[in-house]
Amino acid sequence: MILTTTEEARALDKEAMEGYGLPEAVLMENAGAAIVRLAGEELRWDGADAVILCGAGNNGGDGFVAARYAAAAGAEVTVLFMGSADHMGPASRMYRQAAEKMGIPVVEISRAAEALPYLAGADIIVDALIGTGITSAVTGEKAALIALVNDASAAVVAADVPSGLSSDTGRAAGAVILADITVALGSVKRGHMLYPGSEYCGKVLYADIGIPDAARESYPVRLMEAADARRLLPVRTRVAHKGTNGFIGLFAGSDGMEGAGLLAAQGALYGGGGKIALRTVHEAAERLAGRAPEVMVRALSEAPHFTAADLPEALADAEAYDVVALGCGFGRDEETQRFTEGMVRSLAKTVVLDADALYAVAERKIALEDCPGTIIVTPHVGEFARLTGLSAGEIEARRIDCAREYAAAHHVVTVLKGAPTVTALPDGTAWVNTSGDPGMAAGGMGDTLTGIIAALAGQGMEAGQAAAVGVYLHGLAGDLLAKETPVGYSASDVARKVPAARAAVLRDLV
Repeated sequence: MILTTTEEARALDKEAMEGYGLPEAVLMENAGAAIVRLAGEELRWDGADAVILCGAGNNGGDGFVAARYAAAAGAEVTVLFMGSADHMGPASRMYRQAAEKMGIPVVEISRAAEALPYLAGADIIVDALIGTGITSAVTGEKAALIALVNDASAAVVAADVPSGLSSDTGRAAGAVILADITVALGSVKRGHMLYPGSEYCGKVLYADIGIPDAARESYPVRLMEAADARRLLPVRTRVAHKGTNGFIGLFAGSDGMEGAGLLAAQGALYGGGGKIALRTVHEAAERLAGRAPEVMVRALSEAPHFTAADLPEALADAEAYDVVALGCGFGRDEETQRFTEGMVRSLAKTVVLDADALYAVAERKIALEDCPGTIIVTPHVGEFARLTGLSAGEIEARRIDCAREYAAAHHVVTVLKGAPTVTALPDGTAWVNTSGDPGMAAGGMGDTLTGIIAALAGQGMEAGQAAAVGVYLHGLAGDLLAKETPVGYSASDVARKVPAARAAVLRDLV
């Protein structure tokens, strides 16, 4: 499932028409039919009073087709047309005429108030007013019409994107429709996934509208869904043993922040790691020993935090590990930064950098592209701002492309955490996550994720795949917990739920 910009969506349509010989009218017919079919899985057309709002563009053409199918499904349909009929394309004009010949009323309006009598009695409103072709803020009578739709009690179905929403950024361009259901046509758009677009869209359903999957193969950004996780997750054989499932070495914690190390270890344990070693400081080791009996806890440093003097022993230990994770609960002491730099510059294996390890990368200006390991970085927006020098606002405005650019420039896998989390690979491709719940906005979730990613990498997954699937399983574990309680579950609860999330994925229960 690809995630496209507006330009990419247009290129996909063009490829379908020119490369595969699919006429525009065929794509429009498929789109309108899909709107009614998919929305019908969530609401009832038979007996409903349905109002279809159509503009003069191709989105309006989709709406005219949807009117026919809604009527065939038993709805009492009225089309409200706002726009210039002179601007309609041939396919849209043809489908308007078809609707009229079927006896579907098409009412031309120029003022929003003219729509009020129709909207007041509607059970379902289909928004096919503007679509992805928006180039400026919606104002005037169209904005007033959108306000009336948002005030109506009807269920609102958006054709492709809610009118007024930027399909690139997910931001409102002036007035914007608040949809209950959005049917994405041909591809899911970035605006469907990026906040606040995800709020405007309601439940997003997808229709391929007949475009062959082969036409989508070259697009760089994809959604990570259950089917992808199922395809990528390693399946254990009967002869598997702890040594074949990865030896994960976690360097984590400091005096007073030992919990971060335990959370990362739990993530690795429940993420399926074969053996888990937690190397921490003396005081933390005493507090953590035995808390998770499956985790081998040992003190590395007598100081309250890691120091450069601990490097020789740490590097000797790391020779045995398949994957190393650094940073959870480290603290930001200068000595700890030197320890981090020494590890990152020396380890020629998969290395996951989180939290205070990322602070050290930024402060000591470590050129990750020159380091010998396969590196996965897992910053939240604040940490990413420190790494890049960008503001939080700049990052959120270009969340997907900022992650892709950083990954390519520094030859690392970049997990930019947030809503949604983006996993970008050095080759310019990226996965955008579809799982997760607001209840996961709690302390320690990032530490748990670090352990999960490290464990999947230790089980033989490529670094980028381990990161993207780890993010998905982490979010799905939260989704499963949210069915029990919307808030109040902890990072430890999420870790313990990861095996159930993995089982659900592998059994096709998601």
